[in-house]
Amino acid sequence: MKKIVFIALGILLLVGGITLTFKDWIFIQMVFRGVIGPLLAVVGLVLLTISAQD
Repeated sequence: MKKIVFIALGILLLVGGITLTFKDWIFIQMVFRGVIGPLLAVVGLVLLTISAQD
């Protein structure tokens, strides 16, 4: 169950981060200086990595 939650959250954050990075790149740079999208993608990859180690 824990692995499924990590995989679901990882995929959701990864897709959300990549989408924000490409779709709203100029807006993110102006407001958050480009941190939010890539940060979500990295957190998603970390969660997917954690779930793969179980």
